[in-house]
Amino acid sequence: MKIDLSNPFKTLFFLWAAACIVILPLLSMHAGITEDEPQHITYGRHVLDWYRGVDSTAVMSPFDNGVWKLATEGATSKTAINIYGGFVDGTSELIYRTITHHFFDPYESKHIISSIYGVLLFIIIGLICLTITDSWGIALLGLVIATFTPRLFGYALSNPKDIPFATMFMFCMWQIISTFKELPNLSIKRMILLGLSFSMAMGIRSGGAILIFYFQAFLFPYLLYLWYTNEIDFNRAIKIFVIAGIVSVIGYLGCALFWPWDTLNPILNPWRSLSVFKSLNEFNCSEVFEGEWIGNGQRPWYWQPKWIYITLPLTTIFGCALFLILIPKFLKKSKSEILAYGLLMFSFLFPMLSIIISDSNVLNAERHVLFAVPGLIILATLAWAELFKQVKDSYQRMALGILFLMLIGEPARFIACNNPVQSMYFSPVVGGVKGAFKNYEMDYYGYSIRPAVDWIAEHDSIHAPGRKARVRMWYGEQIKLTHYIDSSQTLAYALCEENSQDWDYSIVLPSESKFNHDLLLHWPPAGTIYQVKADQTPLCAIVKNPRITYVQSNSPSQATVTYTTPAPADPFAALLAEGVGYYQKADYNKAVIAFKKCVELKPNDKVAINDVVASYNSLKMFDEAIEYSKKGFAIDPDFQLLKNNVAESYKAKKTFVPNEAYYHNLSYNYYVQQDYLKTIEAAKKALKLNPNSSIAWNNICSAYNQLKEYQKAMDACDRGLKIDAQNAMLKNNRAEAARLAGQK
Repeated sequence: MKIDLSNPFKTLFFLWAAACIVILPLLSMHAGITEDEPQHITYGRHVLDWYRGVDSTAVMSPFDNGVWKLATEGATSKTAINIYGGFVDGTSELIYRTITHHFFDPYESKHIISSIYGVLLFIIIGLICLTITDSWGIALLGLVIATFTPRLFGYALSNPKDIPFATMFMFCMWQIISTFKELPNLSIKRMILLGLSFSMAMGIRSGGAILIFYFQAFLFPYLLYLWYTNEIDFNRAIKIFVIAGIVSVIGYLGCALFWPWDTLNPILNPWRSLSVFKSLNEFNCSEVFEGEWIGNGQRPWYWQPKWIYITLPLTTIFGCALFLILIPKFLKKSKSEILAYGLLMFSFLFPMLSIIISDSNVLNAERHVLFAVPGLIILATLAWAELFKQVKDSYQRMALGILFLMLIGEPARFIACNNPVQSMYFSPVVGGVKGAFKNYEMDYYGYSIRPAVDWIAEHDSIHAPGRKARVRMWYGEQIKLTHYIDSSQTLAYALCEENSQDWDYSIVLPSESKFNHDLLLHWPPAGTIYQVKADQTPLCAIVKNPRITYVQSNSPSQATVTYTTPAPADPFAALLAEGVGYYQKADYNKAVIAFKKCVELKPNDKVAINDVVASYNSLKMFDEAIEYSKKGFAIDPDFQLLKNNVAESYKAKKTFVPNEAYYHNLSYNYYVQQDYLKTIEAAKKALKLNPNSSIAWNNICSAYNQLKEYQKAMDACDRGLKIDAQNAMLKNNRAEAARLAGQK
């Protein structure tokens, strides 16, 4: 590659990159904590401590009999996060402990590192354009278009995994494209970079293994082509293929260097991790899409492609359309360029088609396939560059330049005017953020929480000497709020149930409407005094407690805050809030009990009925979910959210194979829900699979005790004690049955 060192585009490229390296980290200092960050911060500590030999959490298996288990540490996943590689989280923690802890807290440090990954992503996009075309002008164009892609820009400020993975994914793509361009020559440097990029990509997310597939899928036919056209002989082709295979294997196994759990089985564990990502269904990720609430497993086939379409700026959308139109022109380029075009298109189409065909449960807008977006940006860049090249007339070129500046000016303005919530961008094809509101999921990740806290701290009108205003947030990871409240001189965190009156301000997100659709339909909530917005569109609301009265005095020391007498609590609202609270804490049995009490109070409330069904699904009690749903369909046969949940029940039943552990859990669930006859029935099913199950006999004994059939309880305990004579639970339950029966 011959490069003119005096090229002004090269100078501008480096100046632009340098500006990004300064600006993005500075902007990241204003970004708030997002939903996934706490567990990644914790995971980074576990990873680094495992390397230090003082903690084994990072190698604990996140699986139990093939099922992903959510062991928790407080509210943070402790072992399930091990399905992710530890490269980014571990190195981020290392940087924090050794350098940045002197200046920043862990989250600020993490945000700065994330923003640097974002800048690297922009730069790599430009360098791939340079590698393909040998043009610094096109490289600069790619860098500019990437920078002014608001979702990439916004996620770069505080996304702990999707931006780093997209960066490493594109770094690997760059190495693959460079390898193809250098063929039939193979340099040691390129092979080292290629193998390392495979390992580091998988060391962030196991899905990075797809890059090895891309490499091999394109290398083999390309070598055949070079051999067929006599550009290399057969022996040379075989040698290249063997070397590439060795590099691929080393790259695959090498991810264990950055992933503690993978060290337990470097061959199989990445695939086990992939199987979890494909069928991830542990969370209630009901989202609004095209104006409808869509539940797990009910997303339309075009879910991911449309999310990408509606969140890309017109610069990229038009550029991609232009690329398709100009394909005949691009097919006349060099073979290495054509190969690069094919690889970039494949890097987008393959994951999209895989998700559609396998019906993978991909969550949360376009975030989980963010790695596919840079390929589209590069193709769009190449198309714009080709169009500028084809237009010879000076006036037409000027008009084209004005059009391009107008198109790129729209996302650039959004980025400049909406810090730190640039990731809430929506394309003009759906009317921007305004058109997306109430039609598509908005701030489920919590980007607007910190701006809300900052506003309350600045505009708090109820502060009195010696008293801090109490702020609460009901939805999502609480540290998004508490981290900033704890450092405030005037605010305090209000830990209370949703129906509690012991708070001054409440931060409410539209995403909460997945539990109560009326919230979004009648937005903003009653008592709203301010809304954090993106382009005048709400992302969250700040609600002031209507019971508060601030009495101002001439003397600040005499200012007081008083409360009006609260209206009698609505028992239905209280129970609904209680159920939702249990659901959020994954205590689904208690959620079932609370939601059923709601239905007893209001038998025609379809939302409460749906909540019971959703809770049953989370407990894998699919038959109960289907049966209970009939109550809701009798009220509203077209209730979409209930349809989604029931469809999920039927779908899960088709593939679910109950085992002994399942029946033990089912028996326990029935017991907690106070359905003691079904407790016994489920325990007996466990005994059919394993007649020597002391757990099953203990569950039967406990149920009979609750049914006041004490002799049967003692008989069950005796059967269990014959199997396990030292079982303390059986002994205790038998003693209790004997006591209640009046025996000594």
